Amino acid sequence: MRKIVGIDIGGTKISCLLATKNGQPLDEKTIPTFKGKMAHKSIRELLKTVEFLLKQNKVPLKDIQGIGVALPGPVNPQKGTVPWSPNMPGWKGRPLSKILRNKFRVPVFMDNDANAAAMGEKLFGAGRKVGNLIYVTVSTGVGGGIVLNGKVHRGASFCGGEIGHMTVVPGGNRCQCGKSGCLEAYSSGTAIALAAKKRLRNLRSFSDFRNAFRSPDLITGEVVFEAAKFGDVTARKVFAEAGKFLGVGLANLVNVLNPEMIVLGGSVMKARAYFWKAMMGALRENSWPMALSACEIRLTALGSYVGNLGAAALVLEPAGG
Repeated sequence: MRKIVGIDIGGTKISCLLATKNGQPLDEKTIPTFKGKMAHKSIRELLKTVEFLLKQNKVPLKDIQGIGVALPGPVNPQKGTVPWSPNMPGWKGRPLSKILRNKFRVPVFMDNDANAAAMGEKLFGAGRKVGNLIYVTVSTGVGGGIVLNGKVHRGASFCGGEIGHMTVVPGGNRCQCGKSGCLEAYSSGTAIALAAKKRLRNLRSFSDFRNAFRSPDLITGEVVFEAAKFGDVTARKVFAEAGKFLGVGLANLVNVLNPEMIVLGGSVMKARAYFWKAMMGALRENSWPMALSACEIRLTALGSYVGNLGAAALVLEPAGG
């Protein structure tokens, strides 16, 4: 059986996976992401890592069907160059597809990481039996990928699926993108941490949460999650509020695109026990019943491999995606 290499490039690490064309992971190796003037070092190490995986597993190049690359930002798959990303200085404009093709002499496919994850769920994960699905990742930010009729919807300027930047509160909280009221400014891990800090500043007396975390500057989404697990009322209210806005965002997707499935992933999903009810309540309240009745809400089935297998899935995406 032919093999695929899936490369997931993030702001802190690059993960390379060797997998079968059925999405079965075979071997994985992770290296750090170097930035700025050292970005070229990451690319050099990436080539060595792919070589190592093939040699370690005794896979000749003739058995490699292709290499898929997933990375943040609005990627133009035809050009195959790295887009600008605030988390990856020094990488913009690097012709990564060409570099990989010249080195390994196999087809190379590159796309935005959320688009890739959506195709991964379609081919290997929760959405195998559906043609129309949306993948939503909630972590430091909020991202997404849209699969329509089995193909990724990329949009006219490759910005399709920027779910985190739909407006849920006109004129609301400032988003890192520079706009106001984005879903990301209300439901991401970053937004959850900021909401917790704001609640602490507004409290006149110490809550259990404030006693446990006296310095608001140290509060992260993970810290709020830990507080919620210990029963802190303030932390749980923060998650419920984030869940409500996430539900509004999902309702917008249901109403506009009428998907068969929405798959949720990302680190914030670890805390779903504290926002799922609020999310589903807002989803039901704001969706057209006929559209929602046809849509299944699922968690990612790919777990920690969603980035790699998403990248690998780009190799197998139907033509014309």
